[in-house]
Amino acid sequence: MKKRLARVGLATLLLLTLQQLAAEPLTGDTLAHDPSLWIAASGEHYVFATGEGLQRLRSADGLNWSRMAPIFSAANRPAWWDSAVPAHQGLDVWAPKLFQHRDKFWLAYSISTFGKNVSAIGLASAGTADASDWRDEGILLASAVTDKFNAIDPDVLIDTDGRVWLSYGSFWGGIRITALDPLSLRPQGETRFIANHPGGIEAPTLIRRGDWYYLFVSHDKCCRGVASSYNIRVGRSKQAMGPFVDREGRPMLDGGGSLIEAGGPRWKGPGHQDVFGNKLARHAYDAEDGGRPHLRIDELRWSADGWPSL
Repeated sequence: MKKRLARVGLATLLLLTLQQLAAEPLTGDTLAHDPSLWIAASGEHYVFATGEGLQRLRSADGLNWSRMAPIFSAANRPAWWDSAVPAHQGLDVWAPKLFQHRDKFWLAYSISTFGKNVSAIGLASAGTADASDWRDEGILLASAVTDKFNAIDPDVLIDTDGRVWLSYGSFWGGIRITALDPLSLRPQGETRFIANHPGGIEAPTLIRRGDWYYLFVSHDKCCRGVASSYNIRVGRSKQAMGPFVDREGRPMLDGGGSLIEAGGPRWKGPGHQDVFGNKLARHAYDAEDGGRPHLRIDELRWSADGWPSL
């Protein structure tokens, strides 16, 4: 009996320890908006985020973070930004997506102005995630005032069969998807809408898990500090180009999406999520820090029938 109680006590202690580790807060410089997460085989964590020149954070353990030099400066600012988005100012760069393909690191990012759909998604490349110099690879795609979509918030999925998928979009007609040529990384074939929401939708993240493609999105509105109403939703499909439905069978094109996370007493408007393995990164506005956006990272758990939750 004593041995059994000891085993139960040890198991309880282990569970509490694991829970404490899982809940351990991020420290250091965690200011970030629209984070893209990459974890190296060595365990080094990188986050690229919206901001002056594109912001970069690094952590050796995923807990304590420091800021690196940005990607772009006045010296390497691509000239095409001005012609693609004439109203764009300075080094304001949004919503990056970092991915690895053909032994290089690639960075898709957004050039735009707030509330407008004259926008462009650019591409840059480097040998390592912490490289000090990135090569301008030009425009992936652009949107004009006459378009019913907005070319921002890119996400790139390298599929298990080598296909490459670009999802993107914000407001207007919603989230779109297209295939990219694996060599040129330029759009090829059909482009279609795969999700929409009347109150606003942004920031697609497409992953594959087994036979299912999962589309994470952010519903409602960001960028209002503690008044932000962002919340993270998900749906799935057997095809990368949809149709995506949520757990209740509601089409994501009709506003569907199962809730992953909404704001709480301290962390408001969680969103612009990224998924790396089973880790979900996103920003949320901290009510204890004047509503400034901070990086948040937690583990995804998967139900027996294949649905994610925090």
